[in-house]
Amino acid sequence: MVRELIFIRHGQTEWNASGRLQGRADSPLTDLGRLQVQAHLSWLAPVKPDLIVASPLGRTQATAKILADALQLGVEVDPRLEERCMGQYEGWTLEEVSAVAPEEADRRDADPWNYRAPGGENYDDMVERVAPLVDELIARPANRIVVVSHGTLVRPLLGRLLSLEQQTMLRLRQPNAVAYQVRLDPAPHEVVRWEDGRSAPGLLLSD
Repeated sequence: MVRELIFIRHGQTEWNASGRLQGRADSPLTDLGRLQVQAHLSWLAPVKPDLIVASPLGRTQATAKILADALQLGVEVDPRLEERCMGQYEGWTLEEVSAVAPEEADRRDADPWNYRAPGGENYDDMVERVAPLVDELIARPANRIVVVSHGTLVRPLLGRLLSLEQQTMLRLRQPNAVAYQVRLDPAPHEVVRWEDGRSAPGLLLSD
């Protein structure tokens, strides 16, 4: 049974840098994004993970490859780790959505948990697809698994693992340079946050 799950977000992408919603669409890692991923190796290598499980999207695959090549690990691809689908607004900025479809922006702001962009997902949709995956990962015969995913998807992933309430999940943040190391054994779960090779306890939450 797994002792630790380590959640790494892909490095910064071109669309991250320009503030565009990515969802299932994609853009390449920037030079900064690659450096962000490489910075994790300073603390990740001594931890000696057994496996990397990653989203199939290009930005997460590029991130997983940097880690896998350095750590000499295999990468499993799981489509349940894809980012939240934002439907017709993928590639847009929030400012563009507000300008073209202000009623959509109002609905999102009024009820962020249940809001679903046209053709996209809401948080219940994401919880439904990742909850079984989290349970499966915990049951794997490995000590430490690295999960390479996305900034929005990490909310239901950690929500399932840590039994977080909806409002806490909505406040959870994972910038591109941040990783979460969750120690499952011994219970209760301990969370360590990593950024630029430095650690701090707990989750990063918005005000």
